Amino acid sequence: MPTLASVGAGPGMGLAIARTPEKLDDLVALLGEEGVTAAAFPADVLDRPSLTAALDAARARFGSIDVRAARCATG
Repeated sequence: MPTLASVGAGPGMGLAIARTPEKLDDLVALLGEEGVTAAAFPADVLDRPSLTAALDAARARFGSIDVRAARCATG
């Protein structure tokens, strides 16, 4: 099964998922209800080491990242 990493998921992605850990947990649970295996790896996209660590953790969890969806915005 392909692995997708969504980077920079903010208010435009619905649920304002990147804003709080609780909203990330809600999204992971919602995806699970739909049969999607999901996990959250919060990171600050403006902090390269933080982003790299999150992507490395995702790779460790899922084995690979097949698709990266970048939708980064600040402000």
